[in-house]
Amino acid sequence: MATTLADIARELGVSKMTVSRAINNHPDINTETRERILKVARKLNYQPNQHARALATNRSYLFGVVVPDLMHSYFAELLHSIESIARPAGFQIVICNTEEDATRETGEVEALRHRTDGLIIASALPPTEVKAYRKMIKEGVKIVLIDRVLEELRCPAVTTDNIKVGMIATDHLISLGHRQIGHLRGPAVMVAKERFEGYQQSLAKNGLQFDPELIRESGFLERDGYEAMRAWIAEGHVPPAIFAPNDPTAIGAMMALDEAGLHPGEDVAIVGGGNIHYGDMLRVPLTTVSWSRTEMGQAAAEILIKLINGELVGTKSAQRIIIEPKLLVRSSCGAKLGAQTRE
Repeated sequence: MATTLADIARELGVSKMTVSRAINNHPDINTETRERILKVARKLNYQPNQHARALATNRSYLFGVVVPDLMHSYFAELLHSIESIARPAGFQIVICNTEEDATRETGEVEALRHRTDGLIIASALPPTEVKAYRKMIKEGVKIVLIDRVLEELRCPAVTTDNIKVGMIATDHLISLGHRQIGHLRGPAVMVAKERFEGYQQSLAKNGLQFDPELIRESGFLERDGYEAMRAWIAEGHVPPAIFAPNDPTAIGAMMALDEAGLHPGEDVAIVGGGNIHYGDMLRVPLTTVSWSRTEMGQAAAEILIKLINGELVGTKSAQRIIIEPKLLVRSSCGAKLGAQTRE
């Protein structure tokens, strides 16, 4: 039997009207009471009647969530975290997958803006191409960026410190004795640019000269890492250590190395980013830089709900939340060739 407002009210010893107002974010309900009621609603798996609420409030009670790669478990985890906040608050989710295609993204967002109360976007756009989104925000569209920031766009964002991601990964390879460290540079999005910047900062901090010959262009997908690494192997001069911009790229690169008879963790050290959920179950478990997808997704959902309810104004409407990254050491960084490049 489905959970009702009365069930939640009975559990807490409050009136059904109080529960209804809390779930509908009525201003008469204080934050502490609302959080207590939403917590019980989540526990009891309460599902509101969306159609009735929409008619009564002139809202859709839908979130649009736009991600670049639904096959990447990282974004699946973000979606799960967003839902853990959205559903108890009475919102359902419409998901779009852009496959790292900026043109497709803008088309999907344009369609979703008319069907939803707000959007959470992990953008594949280049950092300066924000004209369409800026116009939407001026027109009242509620947008929260997640994982990927567009610096030219004034709106809330939840991300990690991507410069620090690049620094942590590169610092770790240097700490193992490597002095030639390659990088598979990601696409023209801010995440990739900042991780590349972190890589460069780590080299400079540790007294190592940046060498453009150790950079190869890539994307964020497994096939991108595979193709970039395969071409590098064909050219020769593969460095003994490589920082990949994210885990799928690292995994694709490891596949290419295996195919060529070079063993990740033995012949070439690999470090990725993002802590993909099966990274520790690979034949060679992947060393990576991780941060909490749970915190990231929940924070984005909470911010969007506040935007929709008009609770964020002025400078708060462009707040940034940074989820701190940390290193997870596994087998893929233990390269034998490191001994040949140590000073």
